[in-house]
Amino acid sequence: MDSEPYCYPDNNETCIKIVRQTEILIVLYLSAGILFVATVFGNLFVIITVSHFRELHTPTNLLILSLAVADFLGGFLILPFQFIEIIENCWYFGDAFCPYFQTYFYFLLFVSVLNLLSISFDRYFAVCNPFFYSRYVTNSVAGTCIIFIWLLAFFYSYAFVIHKGFVVTFLCVGMCRFYHSLYWWIIHHVLTFLLPMMIIICLYSVIFVTARRHVKAINCMMQETKSADSKNKPLSKASEIKAAKTLGIVIIAYIVLCSPGFMFFLVQIFFKTNLKDLPTVQLVVSYLIALNFCIDPIIYISLFFFNCKT
Repeated sequence: MDSEPYCYPDNNETCIKIVRQTEILIVLYLSAGILFVATVFGNLFVIITVSHFRELHTPTNLLILSLAVADFLGGFLILPFQFIEIIENCWYFGDAFCPYFQTYFYFLLFVSVLNLLSISFDRYFAVCNPFFYSRYVTNSVAGTCIIFIWLLAFFYSYAFVIHKGFVVTFLCVGMCRFYHSLYWWIIHHVLTFLLPMMIIICLYSVIFVTARRHVKAINCMMQETKSADSKNKPLSKASEIKAAKTLGIVIIAYIVLCSPGFMFFLVQIFFKTNLKDLPTVQLVVSYLIALNFCIDPIIYISLFFFNCKT
């Protein structure tokens, strides 16, 4: 018993911590620090850039700004505490802060998902319905959509975490766990991952097909004119490839980083496995979620580039 590692060695009611080799701890904390710095400063750069330059105040960029704010807050308010809790398997920040941490985590994650979904609809209307987009999609409409996104995420997070779920800190000192009923977990994962992912894939698939059709139409028009010489063909082909890469970044990044948590949720349902019993899997899933906050600035740039090209 004396050799058993505890979160608070001087407290008899403390939780058991995970003992890792020094080299592994250094790698974990170093990678966590890199992700934290990249997330905070990357999203801060996007926030300052879009806010400062008036020519960037477009509906798409306002949605990107909202997404950057959500990811910045997630990186600044969530990642440091999450990394320490996951690496040490101990909560060192008090029982009073634990419910707020859980609420902010689900709130900001859902805001990011809703913003990505809104950007997908924005790109869909811009590419597939350009006349509708230029007439009805304005900065005021985008601002109203952003307000609705944040309010919807707030009320949902309050209902999910505070009203229906319960935070556990009393089993042992140094614990911060969130528990919920199985049916609510199913609803939560469908609303925050499965349904948005399916909608985003469908929208971007239509966008990609439409973009290819536009490229073919432009190539046909070029071939009918004398000025459409051979040097124009590589430009059109390059534009098509860049559009495909942009769509691939948006879709693949979202699926790769978020799907492991959803897949493990399915494993828990069918095989009755607890994520807390597999600390390595929990660590990987948490780092992927953290990487989602970090990689979004790349998606912003890709989306902006795609918006300029279309």
